Amino acid sequence: MKRLAALLLIAALASPAAAWEPETTHAGLAEQAALASRLHKRLVTLGFTGGLFEQLTIPPADAPALMAAIKLLSPTHGAVPDARGRQVALSWLAAGAALADIPAANGANHFYDPATHRGWIAPERGVLAGASDKIREAIGRAALPARGVPAPDWVTDRTNPFNVESFLGQYAKAVSAKTAGERSRHMAAALIAAGAILHTLGDLGTPSRVRSDEASHLEPMGAGPDDLGSRFERIAALAHGRLGVTTPSRVITRDHLREYFTGVTKAGEGLADVISRSYFSPNTLPSPTRVGADTRPKLSRPQPSLPARLNLMAASRDDGTTLRDTRGTCLARYKVDHGVLSFWIDDDCMLEQIAVILPEVASYEAGLLDFLVRGDLTINIGDGVVVSGTGLGGGTVEVLVEDDRGVRTSLGAAKVAGGTAELIRVPAPASGTRVVAVYRGVDAAGEPIVAVGAMPLAR
Repeated sequence: MKRLAALLLIAALASPAAAWEPETTHAGLAEQAALASRLHKRLVTLGFTGGLFEQLTIPPADAPALMAAIKLLSPTHGAVPDARGRQVALSWLAAGAALADIPAANGANHFYDPATHRGWIAPERGVLAGASDKIREAIGRAALPARGVPAPDWVTDRTNPFNVESFLGQYAKAVSAKTAGERSRHMAAALIAAGAILHTLGDLGTPSRVRSDEASHLEPMGAGPDDLGSRFERIAALAHGRLGVTTPSRVITRDHLREYFTGVTKAGEGLADVISRSYFSPNTLPSPTRVGADTRPKLSRPQPSLPARLNLMAASRDDGTTLRDTRGTCLARYKVDHGVLSFWIDDDCMLEQIAVILPEVASYEAGLLDFLVRGDLTINIGDGVVVSGTGLGGGTVEVLVEDDRGVRTSLGAAKVAGGTAELIRVPAPASGTRVVAVYRGVDAAGEPIVAVGAMPLAR
């Protein structure tokens, strides 16, 4: 089985279906997360008055490589800007969620098994000897890394163009840049990075990605030789599409970025932990077992566990019976045939799981999006401008005034130490329409942060 799993994953990563499908499921998850988050309110506060529906522009000439990648997406899915490089903020977020799998080799960085603390590792050359011609051809067309970066590490990895540092840099410039056009471009870029970060987290909602089940990522999806991927993820796309992705059941809050992926101080409460212990994947089901006086199928890992007694009488029927969790969700089917108990997951069982998993994924994504844009600064204007904030460590703060043309100029900047409420005090501007402030540093938990604030000036 390990030999087969290694072969299957290599071919899966050569296929376009390497994750929750980017232009449907991932775009839908990012949109639902955004609608449940504070992002709309944050954008309005910063002067993007349309919020999630504000038109933002990245001129194509300014980002030719980005636009070339975006052109690989289908315009019908609503994440491709017009010829001027303009679309609404929500669509830029969805575009980032779709772009995270480009190039295809990036799919190798969207796995994380909390039991082993690893992502994907390429198989040894010797295991390729028995591969079929189809598998060999798919492998030959793939340009894959020897080792995948585990998903929680990928979002901060320097080689990831859409990492957290990229988001924070663009987000800060979306506040401090001089002109409205520059701020629009930087905010669109920040949302692309945020969408890609959400994608990386969201992929850990697929059980096979968090249970080292590489074999589940090669099944024929269509007539094309490279149309290979996860049946589980394809069924999600067919059943829910983009618009049918369920709203979050809640918004998850965590103190550390990594805790959205896997437990740090909150052990076992990351998305990977929850999904890994709650569901089987096709190749980590209980092993086939001969029925006897003490029938105990061997498990690949302790959870999900089996009940003390399986219903072997019901399992002896032609269609077998169903193993369900405490909420009533199908975990697997099982059947006794010629004295052997075996388990499998059919499409209807997958549909039940997907219906429960998608809102859970959206809940984690909504929380992560709130985490990325957390950080509020308070601005008081009297004889001077006083900027204060709580829960911040060391960093730098800048205060800017915006005039009636939308141009922002600096009123002053300072380095600040952690634990102080008042961050900076500068003279009040003689004129202007709005005062904004931006802080770049770390929060009280040591996590990188960009905190922002805005206050209109009395006319």
